[in-house]
Amino acid sequence: MEEGRIMLNQLNQYAINHNIDVDFFPMRATKALSIPGAIALNPLMINTMPELIDAYAHELGHHETGSFYKINSKFETRQRMEERAIRWAVQELIPADKLLSAFKKGYTEVWQLAEYFNVPENFIKDTIRVHRVKGNI
Repeated sequence: MEEGRIMLNQLNQYAINHNIDVDFFPMRATKALSIPGAIALNPLMINTMPELIDAYAHELGHHETGSFYKINSKFETRQRMEERAIRWAVQELIPADKLLSAFKKGYTEVWQLAEYFNVPENFIKDTIRVHRVKGNI
């Protein structure tokens, strides 16, 4: 749980430093969304600290990389923008040295790493994929 608080504080500080407003806003069909300068997180779809950290970091990734798109954008454009946000979130929360340190401590299963870093298992899968592609692990 401590790691989750540290990550959440890190994300909050990043948003403050970059003048990004972050609000909880109920929405029908999406967990989170970004527009330049603002992030909306849906409290009706975010139920755990790992889900909050994942959604928050991902949306900050859209801001940091400028990877915004319209809902009617082509699939390829949406996927490219989503991948940029994922890569940023991975680098910000679990850089290669942190991941390798967890491996050395004996955390090798996806579920173990997810618990250790207090993120969803899918975030760990993305983390491993991103670092493998970059040649970091």
